[in-house]
Amino acid sequence: MHISEYDFDVMKVIKEGFRRIEGVKQPFVLAFLIYVAAAIVTQTVLNLFFPSSAENPNLVNSQIVSILSYPVLIPLMTGIMMMAVKYARNEPVEPRSIFDYYAITGKLALAGLLVYIMTVIGFLLLILPGIYLSVAYVFTLPLMADKGLGIWDAMELSRKTATKQWFKIAAVIGILSIAFVLGFFAFGIGLIWAIPLFFVTLYGILYPMIFNEVEEQRGI
Repeated sequence: MHISEYDFDVMKVIKEGFRRIEGVKQPFVLAFLIYVAAAIVTQTVLNLFFPSSAENPNLVNSQIVSILSYPVLIPLMTGIMMMAVKYARNEPVEPRSIFDYYAITGKLALAGLLVYIMTVIGFLLLILPGIYLSVAYVFTLPLMADKGLGIWDAMELSRKTATKQWFKIAAVIGILSIAFVLGFFAFGIGLIWAIPLFFVTLYGILYPMIFNEVEEQRGI
């Protein structure tokens, strides 16, 4: 499998992300709120069967709840990612489109589980492999939804392609994550910018820039 070369400037990408979220903050925030509401409901129900709390923590039950929520939550998260991809292609950006990917729930949930397992194994192996994989697999879900790739093909294409500029992609994710945390602690008001910035920058700028070249090379 041939992987094209690419490069980008981290701060220019972040600044471009800020520029592009103008006018589309509302649909991304609404879509993310739908995801959060689904997560609360799903995990509340699952906690009835696998209880765990701050006062009485149960790590095993917490992991079970997290994994069992994948079929509900991962298609929604994929939908938000794809909103950013569609926005980059000048297609309509609508919060309701996040429900479009339940048709491939099984594949997406299994991909999420495999990424989780591989990343956990990586963290158990002296932490650094886990950090590497958590960044390298960041494009797995949109590759499946957008290109129709199989689970392992999407994971490997994401990993091999992201590895070309791993440190820069990690830097972008790090900066966006910090912005997300700061937005949350600023009474949540900052999330109005942080949420769309995260998705538009990663999946509306980097993903098309990186994989359009790969698409041409591989004839997808």
